[in-house]
Amino acid sequence: MNNGFGLRKAILLLGAVLVASGSYSSVVKAEGAEGGRQVKATAWKEGTAVTTDSNVSALSPGYVHRFANEPIMLTGVDRSYDVYYNVPKAELGGNHYLELDLSYSDLLLPSQSTLTVLVDNKPLQSVFLTKEEAKQRKVTLALGADEAKPGFHKLTFAKHGVVSDDFCEDPDNPANWLQIARSSFVYIDSKATWTTADPLKEFPHPFVEPGTTDEVYGVIVVPDAPSSELLSSALELAARLSSLTAAKKPVPMMTESEWAKADGKPAHVIAMGSVGAWTGPVKKIVEENGVRTESEELALDYMSLEEAGENGTKQMLLLSAAKDEAIAEKLRVLTNPKLAEQLTGSHLVIKQTPVVADEGDEPKKLTLASFGSEHLLLNETKPESGKLNVTVPSYWKLTGESSLDLKLKISPLLIADIGEKTERKTEKKTKEAGADRYGKYGLTVTVNGIPHTVSLQELTKTKHQGDTYRVSIPLTSALQDKDSSGALDIVFTANIGRTEGPCTGDTNNGRWIFIDKASTFHVPHEMSKDSSFQHWPAPFVSDQGAERTAILVPQQVNGTFLSQLSRLAGDLASDTSRRIAVFREPLDDQALKQLKDYHVLVPGDLGQFPSLQKLRDKLLLPTDNDRLQLGKYNAINETTDYAAWIQPSVWNENRVMAVFQKVNVAGGEQGSFVHPNLLQYLKNAKKPGQVVIMNKAKAVFAVAAPSDSQTAQEGNASNPAGKAPGIPVWLMVLIPVLLIGLLIVFIRVRRKEKRDAGKQ
Repeated sequence: MNNGFGLRKAILLLGAVLVASGSYSSVVKAEGAEGGRQVKATAWKEGTAVTTDSNVSALSPGYVHRFANEPIMLTGVDRSYDVYYNVPKAELGGNHYLELDLSYSDLLLPSQSTLTVLVDNKPLQSVFLTKEEAKQRKVTLALGADEAKPGFHKLTFAKHGVVSDDFCEDPDNPANWLQIARSSFVYIDSKATWTTADPLKEFPHPFVEPGTTDEVYGVIVVPDAPSSELLSSALELAARLSSLTAAKKPVPMMTESEWAKADGKPAHVIAMGSVGAWTGPVKKIVEENGVRTESEELALDYMSLEEAGENGTKQMLLLSAAKDEAIAEKLRVLTNPKLAEQLTGSHLVIKQTPVVADEGDEPKKLTLASFGSEHLLLNETKPESGKLNVTVPSYWKLTGESSLDLKLKISPLLIADIGEKTERKTEKKTKEAGADRYGKYGLTVTVNGIPHTVSLQELTKTKHQGDTYRVSIPLTSALQDKDSSGALDIVFTANIGRTEGPCTGDTNNGRWIFIDKASTFHVPHEMSKDSSFQHWPAPFVSDQGAERTAILVPQQVNGTFLSQLSRLAGDLASDTSRRIAVFREPLDDQALKQLKDYHVLVPGDLGQFPSLQKLRDKLLLPTDNDRLQLGKYNAINETTDYAAWIQPSVWNENRVMAVFQKVNVAGGEQGSFVHPNLLQYLKNAKKPGQVVIMNKAKAVFAVAAPSDSQTAQEGNASNPAGKAPGIPVWLMVLIPVLLIGLLIVFIRVRRKEKRDAGKQ
């Protein structure tokens, strides 16, 4: 017995040492789940490089990035065009290349026409444009280690093409063209693994990786019975991660017991919750790896996850605290960019909450840079920018004239040319052939296909600060266009012609127009406070973030509900900073009192919310056995899949509430309350209305609000079959009396006039 006891003691002591060294592996099986997920969790040792799965698919060799959404057309003698490609974080081989599918004019002179490719402004290779392959040509260029470093790279295509030995003949011949097809791509010889010793420095990788195919590769796991504070924190983190992706993709969420199941492919995991809240596999991982927190501490621990029956290793970031309030208080170390960039290591305990400047009350400022634009330098070789996609926040209610206020710099050589040309035209009134064509300079800004040109000659006469000029481009009509939905496609084109004629061969590299990325969009607006979806997600958000907004959630939640809640929260908070409060059923008196101060979102079946049961008569849409009844409001109940409506809050009529609900819940759809198509409609349609539905064919409609329908029905009841309303009896008596009285007065006046005329 003593020997056995000593052996067990030695084993436990060895396990404790392994935990402390960070090299301990625990095998965890989900409790209560038949065929549950078996996971081996290995804590990372500080400073030691660890290899886990990259976000590149192991099912296909390498990573392919297609950089062109539409064909790239280069016309004229000298033209260039910039695109960007992204290299994911992964182990790399040495076989990287760029493959171009080209077509070009067969009239180009092969001995003088070339295409040069540059990466990050460094020449990669030049090729002659031979006549034999003009209709279809495939060009493959090898990429080196510098061109394949993880991150974004600029790819420049510079074309020089001529169609005649006599350059003076026609430099702008329309036969002088080259096209790069959409099928062109960059191939990166990436592997299915990634090695790092400092995962916190790389956060939010690998959970999201902007610029890659899927962008979102992680899942947020919470305990089965998450508190309101924890749900609010999880939604805040999910919204922050979603905002980092180009497509604003939602981050999935699920409960611990759902993650314990073996369904679905493995993913990187962010598990967040107080140490005592876990009940399944995460609880064992916490216990076996000795995760402990005290008081108000927040622990960040990285682990490797290996799942039985699956190849590869995933990363787990465990956010632990003694209480969920500590997670809520210190989560800003992950969600605030200025704090997140300071993170380092694989294990970190945050004891003191960092104080950061509150930028939430600053007015939202839109610039070219805020939509991903860099400084733009336009010259004769590169006279046109790429298309810039700009979206004005959907919750803005426009109140005045909008404009793009450009901040420009103009080349001194170009200004000198403008002055010389003006002087020459004044003194000599020259009318030389081509003088007007090559002597006129301007900047054309095309917004949603409609051009607006600014004359540089007139611009240089205006007031300016040093070498900086300012010009305003009107945007009001484009933003008010119903088809635009607040989205603008903007292209800048420099009209810089040759001043000395085409025979000089001068490419005008010293003549340029510079557009500062700090150029601002002036869009007067206010925040809508109406009970309408026209400016969704207002009034739940403002420029300063979630505007006193709370989400009411049921007592029981599942992964479907949490993931859709993540999508909804991302819609609300992707461009804002404030937390969204969460109230979880059942609500006590204090919570109900607090709820009166908030705009409220109610997602899910109304039967799950006890706090609403006594207030059903205040709801905009009626229910029967907890099912919505839409038949009276121009909607077919049997074909309606989802419904949403907005109305004054049932707890405070000075606040607003919105309800999202699945109308007909089928098997396997428990927890579902909203569809991406419906949310997309709310952001883009900008139609006034209180009720929106989506049918089973995924078509979305705005339907008449009950109040409108009721008014119409009351009108029809008092006016059956659309007949004209009857004339009241008193009016029928009064009209003849008035007519007789007027007739008597008229007769007396006429008689008096005749008598007066006879006397005269």
